[in-house]
Amino acid sequence: MLRRQGDNRNFSMSLYLFRRFVREWVLVTLILLPLTALLSLGRLVSLDNMIYDRLLPHLPVAVEPSILLVEIDERSVEALGRWPWPREIHARLLERLSEARPAAILLDVLFTEPNPDPEQDRRLGEALCKAGNVSLPLLRQSVARPGEALGVVLPVPVIASCAQQIGHINVAVDFDGVMRHVYLREGLRGEPRLQLAWLLYQQLMMAAGEPAQLPGRPDKRTDEGWQRDHLIRIPFASRFPRVSYVSVLRGEVPDELLRDRVLLVGATALGLGDRYATPISPYSGLMPGVVVQADILNGLLAQQSIVPLSSGVAALLAMVPVVLLLLSLLLTRLRFAVELALVMAAATLLLCWMLLQWGWWWPPAASLLGLLLATLLWNWRRLSAVLAYFGWELTRLEAEPKVLPEHSLPPRKVLGDRLQRRLMTLERAVGRVKDTRRFISDGLEHLPVATLVCTMDEHILMANLLARQLAGRELVGSDVSTYLRSLGYRVAETKTVRIEELNGVEFRTTNGRSLRLDVSSIQPGAGVIQPCLLIGLTDLTAEREAEAQRSNMLRFLSHDLRAPHIAIQSLLESAERERGRQETYEQISFQTNRALRLIDDFTQLSRAESPAFRLEPVLFASVALDACDQVWALARAKDIPLDKDLDEDLMVMADAALLCRAVFNLLENAIKYSPPGKRVKISLAREREWAVCSVTDQGEGIDSEDIPNLFDLYRRFSTSRTSDGLGLGLPMVGMVAGCHGGYVECFSELGKGSQFRLCLPLCADA
Repeated sequence: MLRRQGDNRNFSMSLYLFRRFVREWVLVTLILLPLTALLSLGRLVSLDNMIYDRLLPHLPVAVEPSILLVEIDERSVEALGRWPWPREIHARLLERLSEARPAAILLDVLFTEPNPDPEQDRRLGEALCKAGNVSLPLLRQSVARPGEALGVVLPVPVIASCAQQIGHINVAVDFDGVMRHVYLREGLRGEPRLQLAWLLYQQLMMAAGEPAQLPGRPDKRTDEGWQRDHLIRIPFASRFPRVSYVSVLRGEVPDELLRDRVLLVGATALGLGDRYATPISPYSGLMPGVVVQADILNGLLAQQSIVPLSSGVAALLAMVPVVLLLLSLLLTRLRFAVELALVMAAATLLLCWMLLQWGWWWPPAASLLGLLLATLLWNWRRLSAVLAYFGWELTRLEAEPKVLPEHSLPPRKVLGDRLQRRLMTLERAVGRVKDTRRFISDGLEHLPVATLVCTMDEHILMANLLARQLAGRELVGSDVSTYLRSLGYRVAETKTVRIEELNGVEFRTTNGRSLRLDVSSIQPGAGVIQPCLLIGLTDLTAEREAEAQRSNMLRFLSHDLRAPHIAIQSLLESAERERGRQETYEQISFQTNRALRLIDDFTQLSRAESPAFRLEPVLFASVALDACDQVWALARAKDIPLDKDLDEDLMVMADAALLCRAVFNLLENAIKYSPPGKRVKISLAREREWAVCSVTDQGEGIDSEDIPNLFDLYRRFSTSRTSDGLGLGLPMVGMVAGCHGGYVECFSELGKGSQFRLCLPLCADA
């Protein structure tokens, strides 16, 4: 139920946040789309022109092979004299060109004023009439004459009458001084004239029998009585073949090169004629007017003239990338906002490049700026919505009851704006969560019970220190069944047995520990975290060993300790019936001493197991001599000499009574299991930082299979069956060595005797 309530709450909060996002998205969209459309209407001309100038040099423009430039270059000026030349020279050039029969001639030279010699004008007019296919430019007045309207200046009548067609050569220069486009028709209001390159193109199309339609939009623009329409952008190629004016005049150019060609005659020498900065000027320099006319004509012939899109279409295209980006931002994560904006900007530039290749110019600057504003505004509004939701959640978090005790801090006055106050609240909440998590994590890590947290499909998520120590490795990500098998528990092979069914099962590990498996499930209330299993492995080794010792003690009390006293009671009863009391008393003394010795062994063993003993500096040799004195009578009774080799300067931190008892047990065992007449040797020497007490006998020895279990309680072996006892002596020696920070070891071979080495650390003050 709690999980279902948490899921419902999370769903409602997610729905609330999504609805807030949708409202913010609608607001941003309603602001950005009209703004983008407005900016696309020529508000960002500088940026659009910069993009156009970067794209245009990479536009593949085909060069019409019929176009040939006859240029008035520096060589021609040097050969024919200073400019302007006599019109008779131009007449001779036209006569020379007419002989070669070109398709058309465009003479880009102004003849707006009559020559002082009328014969020069007549001579040029006759040459024009003879050629019959020469087009001439007219001049637009830059300043109106007093009392007259702004108009055009035509060539002198005698020359204009023989020209096939006359057109304007005006170009549109942007405010940055760069010439990018041209109007194919412009002039006085109501009397527009066609562009000269267009007239030449129209002439060629009529000769080929093909229709010619003006490209560009027919929208009329009027400025101070000057009307312009059919705007196109020039696809600059500027890679046309050229011949020198003087070379043609002298007949150095063969007729085959001129025949059926479109010849454009104009000035290219520095200081002659007009020159313009173009988008390709960084690559080719300022462009002469005749080359501009050649580029216009080439674009018309190649059907590659660039026509700007209408304002409505341009505005619509500018809004499309912005709408797509806003939709993507609404449906994707905030972290991908920058990547999506970059992708849409690249797509916008790619669309602009594709339209440019198809002969259309679409200014993309408004769309790019809209994408930038969309990213910034959406991130701002989205973060504002998240911040509002975040503040509400922080307020609820502050109101939650405290799980752990906290320090009472004095209230702090937070200065600053709303965001700073939220950040301070976040800092407190994060600090509380971190402290709680650290508290829980440390508590789990140092629990006195091996604990695992795993998923419902039994994969371990967390394991505390004791659990890792049991396995000797990291456990996160492994399987619970594998972990239990590594400890020694045999999980049932059937797939139907789950870990929950093993709750309360007790098993013994491979190293002899007794563990109880406790399993419980965790059901988080909020529903964010999946349900988990909490597994505890309680170590019952001490309890089970205590139970085993208690059982052994009861068995001892019920049998071994009662046997001597029963024997004493029987002997006393028989002593009353028999006269020979000496032997009876000896048996009573033996059995009594045996009972006392057993009781003393248990007492010393309990003392060794207890942490209540006291350590103090003692001379190891003195303790060893006391032990030798205690076993002297036993050694003498079996005629066994005791050889001593003791280093009298060794000092150890020890409980003198316990240490003496341990050495006594080693000597007693050596004497007890040695045949009469053999020797027992005790030595005390220093080995590095250890004091080593060695007891060596010449007895029967110990089987190598029994040596690892020599120091276990109540263990007796085949070599000790001829002697009485419970097997408490050597375990007591092992416990004494362990509680003093040392160890005991045995080296033995059957038939050759044994050696026990009791090793204790030397006293630091020695």
